[in-house]
Amino acid sequence: MRLADLADPTATEPHARRGEMGARHLVALVAALVVALLLASSAPIASSAARDFGAGPDAWSGDLTPITSAEWTRARAAHLLERAGFGGTPEEVERLAAMTPAEAVAFLVDYDSLPDGDPTPFDESPIYPNGYKFRSIQELAREAMTTGKALGIDARREGKLPLQPGIDEFYTLLWSDFGEIARAGQWWAERMLTTPRPFEERMTLFWHDHFATSQEKVHRHRKMIRHVDTLRQHALGDFEDLLVAVSQDPAMLIWLDNKDNVKGHPNENYAREIMELFTMGEGNGYTEADIREVARAFTGWTITEDHTTDPGDGVFVDRAELHDDGEKTILGQTGDFDGYEAIAIIVRHPATARFITEKIYRYYVREELDRALHDRLAAALTEGGFEIAPLMKTIFLSRDFYSEPTVGSMIKSPVHLVVSTYRKLGLDEIPGLPDFGETTGSLGQSLFLPPNVAGWPGHYSWINPATLLSRGNFVEALLFPPDPMLIEPPDKDIHPGYRKIPVMFPDYDIVGHVWDQRTMRMEPVPLVLYDKYLAGLPPHEVFAMIEDGRAATMEMGESTMMNGAAMGTSKMAQVAHGEQYNLAVGVYNGHVEANRRVKPIPRVPAAIDLVAVAERYEIDTVAELVDHFIERFLRVEIHADRRAAIEQFARQQLGADQIARPVDDATRASLEEGLRRVLHLILSTPEYQLA
Repeated sequence: MRLADLADPTATEPHARRGEMGARHLVALVAALVVALLLASSAPIASSAARDFGAGPDAWSGDLTPITSAEWTRARAAHLLERAGFGGTPEEVERLAAMTPAEAVAFLVDYDSLPDGDPTPFDESPIYPNGYKFRSIQELAREAMTTGKALGIDARREGKLPLQPGIDEFYTLLWSDFGEIARAGQWWAERMLTTPRPFEERMTLFWHDHFATSQEKVHRHRKMIRHVDTLRQHALGDFEDLLVAVSQDPAMLIWLDNKDNVKGHPNENYAREIMELFTMGEGNGYTEADIREVARAFTGWTITEDHTTDPGDGVFVDRAELHDDGEKTILGQTGDFDGYEAIAIIVRHPATARFITEKIYRYYVREELDRALHDRLAAALTEGGFEIAPLMKTIFLSRDFYSEPTVGSMIKSPVHLVVSTYRKLGLDEIPGLPDFGETTGSLGQSLFLPPNVAGWPGHYSWINPATLLSRGNFVEALLFPPDPMLIEPPDKDIHPGYRKIPVMFPDYDIVGHVWDQRTMRMEPVPLVLYDKYLAGLPPHEVFAMIEDGRAATMEMGESTMMNGAAMGTSKMAQVAHGEQYNLAVGVYNGHVEANRRVKPIPRVPAAIDLVAVAERYEIDTVAELVDHFIERFLRVEIHADRRAAIEQFARQQLGADQIARPVDDATRASLEEGLRRVLHLILSTPEYQLA
């Protein structure tokens, strides 16, 4: 099916409703593109045309010989910037292209010689007003019952649910920490977008996937941010130093339980994963006995008590009295080893160099790694003292890196897709529309929240019919954002199941709250209107009805009354005589209070001006426009039939083959909308998913 066949006749109307047009086209478009992607899955997409995007001959595959200045082109500079960073504007590509290959690679890899761009520190929300962090509900309930206090507050009150305040604060801290993680994800993405050292952030993202540690268990946003800082600090240095730093990182000590690993009661979780996932690879030369011995070596590496915001809480400590200093045998070597010595033994095992180089190669180059090349890369890492930077220079300078099997062969991860789109547009901040975390999460990747200790599966797992649709939806939301006053922001959304709690437990007089984009606060809503909100009434209409007095004349909806009656007879909704606290009530009240404490993410659309782009680059025709967008955004040539269809679509949108310069605000707005529709179509193609 040709894309031209999907064109909607109403799309030529300059003022057609954006939401209707985009939704109709995208559903049809994705149906065609999924078929195209599946048909191409057994072979490189547009492989013959990929030569125009810097792909060298097949003979370069597996060749670590550095490419020469004569072989260096603008297209190869763009490929390097895409893989070693997040792509860039035409000017950023031209800057690399003007260098020699060695200079360009050094410019990216030796980033310590560049200013870091003075990254903005994370702007914390006041989520710890009482000086206490989230802790287990069992601990705080016992403390509340015995002392009347918990988490720095009076945890006991008169009347119903006397111990509820502590439970409410427990959930407030839990949801607040996740709220901060959402903000931290956007903050890190902004660093990826604006940094003059893109490879630093790309390598940090690689290690975040490799040493996958998640907020889902750590429950400490500050520790998660420091964990990523640790990865960044050691990203290109000695791998052994990185491994020591990660092994002593408080987030990792919590995540894989080494904080509980003590003499006489060793916890083998971290010992297993450090060999299976972080160094040697599953089944590559170690035994269950080695795991037990490594666990003994790591005993005593723990953290201090972690209940308050005191700077000394929750930091790494090597407690000698908890360390098993007996003799151990690890990978054939015997001694009274500690954690440092265990790491040194593991790093120097031949399997480690092979495992790390394979993982780096598959992340930065391509999925297939032949044995001979693998041998040479592992030898290079070993002979280079396990320094990562020289290995990366070898890879990025090699003919193999620019060979036809490599160029345009990687599927962009969700974070790469979103950040690279913004960088190529020349944005200087992450927009709040669409929401960064919601977008990448719907595509399968949430920063600080890898799915498990193995990290994200990556590559082919990023693409399926659902995620391809979501990728197109991301582009549409970016280019045609909704009115920020008419949305319910994801960072202030309460899960639909939890929203029902006020009507599920009427005896507790829980006040329903809804986020108001005008006041930027959670506002109380009468139950009669909260009923309408649960039924789908948008928040801005809820508050409009309060303000014009309509709420006073409304009655409860039949569905809610029936639901409430049913809930009243259910086990969950029954109010037990003498109940001390209710977890469901805490879940809801905690959400409301967390939304008050956590700073909202600004809902500002992207500052995109495609008319200015056309003027700056003197784009006068549809063909020039499509050429510019393809060269700027894609890393493989688009299929000839698809290109012809896109040009036809562009002529429909712009009304002619020539792009007329706007003469007033109305013609400028019409041209801008047409240009955005064309770009939306290009960025929804299968080719744009490749790097």
